[in-house]
Amino acid sequence: MPQHYMQKDNIGVILVEMGLDLTDANFTDTPERWLKYLAHYLQAYDPKKDLGVTFEFTGGDVYNHAMIVQVGIPYRAICAHHLLPVLGAAHVGYIPDDCVVGLSKLSRLIYGITHMRPSLQEDVCESITYALEEHLHPLGAMCVISAEHGCMAARGVEEASGCIQTVTSSIKGVFIDKHEARAEFYRLIGVANA
Repeated sequence: MPQHYMQKDNIGVILVEMGLDLTDANFTDTPERWLKYLAHYLQAYDPKKDLGVTFEFTGGDVYNHAMIVQVGIPYRAICAHHLLPVLGAAHVGYIPDDCVVGLSKLSRLIYGITHMRPSLQEDVCESITYALEEHLHPLGAMCVISAEHGCMAARGVEEASGCIQTVTSSIKGVFIDKHEARAEFYRLIGVANA
């Protein structure tokens, strides 16, 4: 992000125009805290950092496959439309062809992609499966994210917290054509067969 956008004085001007008194102890450090919050979700990330080191896999094909699935990876992001928090869980899986990646790398992938920039949940799903395809060349990859959006809970329709979960998915490779593979993924993440 260009440095001139990252100045707390700019945020202070907005808060003063909103009628807040920045000499009030509650607001004195608010501009800096808000910038730190945004900067936390503006980190450079290259998926190759986490998916670039793979291990040989010799155990499967489309009909006799192994599936690697991680369930409930914490999903923390901010939405591109309102810069409000989006909180939930990501469920990610792939069917390896000839290589696998260390298990911790899947949660690092989620963290890295969600902390690159404010984004749409739909785009995050696609970015995750795209990165898996690009770096692991699996037979198939899937991502399902279920999250509560701050913009719905705190503004707009002001739904009660915890009531509405937005669920998005991205499906690649054999998961598209092979219902049984997709059904197994949904079973493993605890979702009724779709």
